[in-house]
Amino acid sequence: MKKFFIAAVLVLLPTVAGAAGFAKQSLFLSKSSVTEGDTVLIHATVSNDTATKFIGTLKLHDEDGTIGSVPVTLGSGEAGAVSVSWKPLAGTHTVLANLEDSAGTVVEESSQTFTIAAKAVATPASKNNSSNTSATVEPSTQIQESIGSVSPTAQTYAAPVFEAIDAGRVLGASTINDGIDWSKKELVEQAQKQKTKTTSGAADQDTGTMQTKATNTAWTIFATISLYVLSVLLYVVGNAGVFYPIFALLFFYILWRLFKRYRRPSY
Repeated sequence: MKKFFIAAVLVLLPTVAGAAGFAKQSLFLSKSSVTEGDTVLIHATVSNDTATKFIGTLKLHDEDGTIGSVPVTLGSGEAGAVSVSWKPLAGTHTVLANLEDSAGTVVEESSQTFTIAAKAVATPASKNNSSNTSATVEPSTQIQESIGSVSPTAQTYAAPVFEAIDAGRVLGASTINDGIDWSKKELVEQAQKQKTKTTSGAADQDTGTMQTKATNTAWTIFATISLYVLSVLLYVVGNAGVFYPIFALLFFYILWRLFKRYRRPSY
């Protein structure tokens, strides 16, 4: 809300400066909490207080080097927000923004310090499972960036929601992976049992043996079906481009059902 308010003030209120430049506290990230490896957007709010059109470039860099640049075009009295993608390392970064005109002259500078959290280190007991789960779950970064290209403000407010959903997807994928491992283990055990019986030449046909064989067959079928179903679920949960459209459809369907339910007239 504070960032939106700053942008609104720039648009609605007259200013006393006589050149294009940055708003106060104009640099901010698309996510309030950033971990090493995350891709975020650096938003910058700029304004043009001159009587002529401003055409230039915003360039961003930190102590590690150049982050990126984006063209800036503002009419007289206009203000707007521009964004540059950034994938920072862990630690404290002071980002410097230079607003240059078409001749390459720096007309305004601004800086902001951001702290990037380090990645969590998995414990030895859960390292393999954690790495496998992380590998199968695609983050929603591209979806968030698509939203940010249309509305940086919407991306800022939607980021915590995506973070929570992504965390749930990782947890769900971990549970599904456990189920897949169980299904594979059961199929291997059933195959070994069948191989052992065939090798030993056991040919007992009594009632107990027949029931055991039927139970093993049913268990094998169940484990096979579970393996295929869980594999499909893992693909859906892990693929952001598949999961989020399905999630959105289910969300709106539930809203529609609730709307229909509470819209019914009471007699």
